[in-house]
Amino acid sequence: MADIKEILGFNVKSLAADPKATGVAGATWSSGGALNTGRNNGGASGTSQNAGLAFGGNGAKAVTESYNGTAWTELNDLNTGRSEASKGVGGTQTAAIFAGGDPGGDVAETWNGTSWSEVAEFNTTRKNNMIAATSNTSGLIAGGEPTGSPVGNETEVWNGSAWTEVNNLNTSRNNGGGVGSVTDALVCGGQIGPTNGPSIVTETWNGTSWTEVSDANKGTRGQGTAGAGSAAALIFGSTPNLATTEFWDGSSWTEVADLASGRAQIFGWGSTTGAGAAGGTPLSPTGATEEFTAAGATDTIQSEGQVYYNSADGTMNITAIVYGTGAWASGGNLNTARRSGGMGADSHSAAVLAGGSVARTELYDGSSWTEVNDLNAGRTGVGAFGSSTSMLIVGGSPAQVSVEQWDGTNWTEIANINTARFEGIGGSGTTTSGMIFGGKEPAQSAKTELWNGTAWTEVNDLNTARARIAASTKGTVNATLGFGGNPARAITELWNGTNWTEVADLNTARQEMGGAGVSADALGYGGNTATALAALTEAWNGSSWTEVADLATARRHATTGSGSAQSAIQAGGETDAVVVNTEEWTVPAPVQNLVMSD
Repeated sequence: MADIKEILGFNVKSLAADPKATGVAGATWSSGGALNTGRNNGGASGTSQNAGLAFGGNGAKAVTESYNGTAWTELNDLNTGRSEASKGVGGTQTAAIFAGGDPGGDVAETWNGTSWSEVAEFNTTRKNNMIAATSNTSGLIAGGEPTGSPVGNETEVWNGSAWTEVNNLNTSRNNGGGVGSVTDALVCGGQIGPTNGPSIVTETWNGTSWTEVSDANKGTRGQGTAGAGSAAALIFGSTPNLATTEFWDGSSWTEVADLASGRAQIFGWGSTTGAGAAGGTPLSPTGATEEFTAAGATDTIQSEGQVYYNSADGTMNITAIVYGTGAWASGGNLNTARRSGGMGADSHSAAVLAGGSVARTELYDGSSWTEVNDLNAGRTGVGAFGSSTSMLIVGGSPAQVSVEQWDGTNWTEIANINTARFEGIGGSGTTTSGMIFGGKEPAQSAKTELWNGTAWTEVNDLNTARARIAASTKGTVNATLGFGGNPARAITELWNGTNWTEVADLNTARQEMGGAGVSADALGYGGNTATALAALTEAWNGSSWTEVADLATARRHATTGSGSAQSAIQAGGETDAVVVNTEEWTVPAPVQNLVMSD
């Protein structure tokens, strides 16, 4: 009998990895619901794919529409219809800003989720400027076309009541795109002069000045943008009707999946894991919407054992890969049973646990716990974040402001937090840059405080006050996830460096959970539902929660600060009694379970 090679002229081979990359590298665009009013050259806001806002547009339109991931709904109009105004992400779906444009080149309006209000005019009249905003009270505009000039470099910051001129862009331009906040922004592309084509120039803003960084691969003008700042951003589409999409990882641009339809002057919003693009001009203004979704660990282009043809290299391929989804395994027991202590960990092989009604501190090496130097004061219901060699314990019961820092050997009392609190304080970051939120004061708290290595500063509150909240403990002061809380809640909020925004809920409402990971790749486990203890584990991929493998032991009052979404640790807690057992979470690398030769 003839074999496949003899019949078709090529080999069958197995692959050691799925050819579809995860994350942004494997992202795709798909069709969404169309705008009610097709248009281009307006403004957009929104932090997630399923929560966008589009306003203004060609022909001095005043139309405002909101997107829920399926369909657009018309809302109250702008006071002054206009086009050629600010390009970029101008806030959230419920708190946005639109500035400049034609007509009314110095007009600014803010959106409160229901209606638009005209606010203070800015200092330099312009159109086609770039914007980066996180709300209707905090943002910046840069560049554009000032009156009498084709391009400008002026930058102005909005504080909710007035515009202030600050340091200029390095490269004057108009019609580029912006993302970020008043302290951390990125602008890219645009047109540098009337005879120049689309620009590749990228600049980042640190709250004081602009810095030129790596150029984009292709020049863009009138593109859509998405992202939260200088660490991660997307640009997509451009004049003349390009479909190109590029991803910024904090240091360079990489071309990823193209739009289905090339277009310019797009409404763009969302994050680098879930973005939206609507409207624009391929030939005439359109209402078409596309949704950008990053690939998850289980998003593959083939199933195990499936044969497919790779036209790129002329080979027939058969898959041979099993993807791990993560599991809990037993670890060494604590020497002292405890609940509601604080932990610092980068993985399940290196952790430190302290407090939890006692002052004792224990170190974990991946197999056993060893008692080391005690806290200065025993406490429970704390906030905590950091690593096994450098961490902070914050607050605790009774409500207190005390903070202690671990240096790998000893605990030292350092600067107090501003608001005394206890009972499940969310925390993330490092000993030089971190944050806490929630807890009790004794009433449930919404307060958020940032740590800069020297002092604590109160910033914007959570949308929902709550104690017993979990966190992406390896998050940063610019990107952290808070989820669950008392009473058993499913609410998830994302911190972008300035504000909290509600995003997709947990599948199962809980309090007193454990948390691990970063804002785009987190883990939540255990806790207490409204009726029972929980062993449930859920994984967050940047846009939604998915239930994965359960803990072996259902428990609540978890320790805080427990590693990454690939390697986490849970120790102690409470079942019917306070326990000593430890569980280790591991997401295995893909395993080849079938080998076939060419």
